[in-house]
Amino acid sequence: MIIVPTKKALPLFNDFSVSTNTSSSNERSFFSWHANYFTLDRKKILVLVNDLSFSPIVLADINAKNKQHLPTYIKEGIEHVFGYSTDKSYQIKKYFLKAGRIEISYAFNRSVISINNNMIQLLKSYPENIDLDSKLQPSEMEFLARTPYRSMTPEYSFSTDVVKKELDKL
Repeated sequence: MIIVPTKKALPLFNDFSVSTNTSSSNERSFFSWHANYFTLDRKKILVLVNDLSFSPIVLADINAKNKQHLPTYIKEGIEHVFGYSTDKSYQIKKYFLKAGRIEISYAFNRSVISINNNMIQLLKSYPENIDLDSKLQPSEMEFLARTPYRSMTPEYSFSTDVVKKELDKL
């Protein structure tokens, strides 16, 4: 699994190994996630977006002390957000087997970064909905997952529909 952090978010991922895979920056993969964060009440709110489905993961209060648990938080977030599309846990396990270990990459896709920034702006619009006492933000993730997005195609898509289709392919 590849995480593509912005330059600002890179310090949160400095414990991860760097990917040796050199895929095209225009290639959108189901196993790749773009990451960025914003601050709310001096706490970092990390937002990851799947490159293909635009599925969101929202994690609150990620700091230097708890960033070593970031792989666990990310996996919990993926399980949760993919749970909106399927109730078959074996499909999500197949996803993790095919995705492999978490690595970072620098081959970013501008269209996915713009969707990530759009999600951040939506979250900033309703800061009272973010529960800073919990790492995983399920209500915000569900809200963003049920919002249609488009990237380099004329039609909009819902992340839940794309995830269901991709998990059925595995």
